[in-house]
Amino acid sequence: MLELGKHINIADDIFVVKNLIGSILQGVGIAYLIPVLLAWFYPEEIKYVVYFAAPGAFSILLGAWLARHIGKIEDVNLRQAMVSAAFTWLFASFISVVPFMEIAHMSFIDSYFESMSAWTGTGLTMMTNLESYPHIVLFWRAWMQWLGGIGIVLVALTVLIRPGVAAARLYKAEARSERILPNLVNTSKVIFQIYFILTVLGIYLYYINGMPLFDAVTHSMTGLGTGGMSTHDLSIGYFNSTAIEAVTIFLMIMGAVNFTVHYRMFVNKHLKPFFDDIQVRYMFFFLIPTIVLTAYSLVQVGDGVADALRQSVFHSVSAITCTGFGIADLGKYPELGKLVLGILMVIGGGAGSTAGGIKLIRVTLMYESLKWTLYQAILPRGAVIKRKVGNYIFTEDDIQEVMSFTMTYLVFLLVGTIYTMVRMGTSLVDSFFEVASAQGNVGLSVGITSTTLPVDMKILLILHMWIGRLEIFSTLVFIISALLLVPRVVKGR
Repeated sequence: MLELGKHINIADDIFVVKNLIGSILQGVGIAYLIPVLLAWFYPEEIKYVVYFAAPGAFSILLGAWLARHIGKIEDVNLRQAMVSAAFTWLFASFISVVPFMEIAHMSFIDSYFESMSAWTGTGLTMMTNLESYPHIVLFWRAWMQWLGGIGIVLVALTVLIRPGVAAARLYKAEARSERILPNLVNTSKVIFQIYFILTVLGIYLYYINGMPLFDAVTHSMTGLGTGGMSTHDLSIGYFNSTAIEAVTIFLMIMGAVNFTVHYRMFVNKHLKPFFDDIQVRYMFFFLIPTIVLTAYSLVQVGDGVADALRQSVFHSVSAITCTGFGIADLGKYPELGKLVLGILMVIGGGAGSTAGGIKLIRVTLMYESLKWTLYQAILPRGAVIKRKVGNYIFTEDDIQEVMSFTMTYLVFLLVGTIYTMVRMGTSLVDSFFEVASAQGNVGLSVGITSTTLPVDMKILLILHMWIGRLEIFSTLVFIISALLLVPRVVKGR
């Protein structure tokens, strides 16, 4: 690591990173000010406005000060972009604790857990009795999840950061690599427009099916953002409506589909791009057997066939889309049901979507690469195998990167599962389920996550949410860079 440090210019890194972070923090500050508008609809909550306006103004001013030299940045390497993205999620979550601490009267660690869960689109929560909280706090959670769905970085790209290399590097560092349009800023604007239109559609569908307007707004935001935070302790189960569950399934699937597919559907005005997408096909390929197995496990413990099927469909979609909405107590599910749902959470949704997990395209590529390896052994020497999955063409480097990421992802998952099992005395399946939910940014829980968790367990789940949202490598680069920086700062270099 010391040898690596010799090749890194810390002064340049600090200059670039602080300016990039400054630009992004201005976006976070603007986001902080939006909940203030709720005071117009709920005048009795105007006393809470200061807890949003003050930290929002602070974030904007701090960001403006840090980014005062942003125009002088000519280039940004991927490492600098990764460090900026990783730090932004940590700092945005830190700034966002104020409403939880001052209005909900939560401890700092619980507030930070809630903020990280919201920004990362996870949905695990330290809050209970949700109906007792002011609307402005519940909206704040949903608003963070909606923004977190498309990414703090992507929001910043849309409105703040100039076009060019810096924007492109940040875009990739935030775990997004596909472009809808050649120009990155135009790409981000198109994604934002599609996201907004689908959110409005979700609000309308919820409302006409009997959901109150405030609930319709918050659940549409957290459904499409695949965040899953609800305004009720019973989540979607509170409404006890198959129509509302159907709308939720629609929003969850839309959130877990690559935005390139959405763009093609909007342009072509046809559903064909949806069904042609390889990731969508594999999503249903994994869903069908999981639904059958989960329903079977529920029937075995006494549930009726119709209710078992209803629950298994909803929770399977919630798991693979990494949303986290629920309609029943998963803690009471049989081990088989929890295990297969946990596997779906590890697989995750489509790349280029708001979902988490390993991502369907990576899982698909690993399966296809196994076939290519067998073909290579069977076919004559010199035979050319076209490494193509759907509309995607992959190189050896792409396959190696996918393998490296997947192994790293599973190692972190294994370590977290073992620690949870030993620390909490919970079963292997329950421990795996909870850690997979945190790392996959899902939010489904078997009951382990609560305010009674030891502090070290809360920190563990926070770290899993953070590394999962940024797909591990950005956070590892951030940690290594920080470790390299400390000795130099101590030596005054």
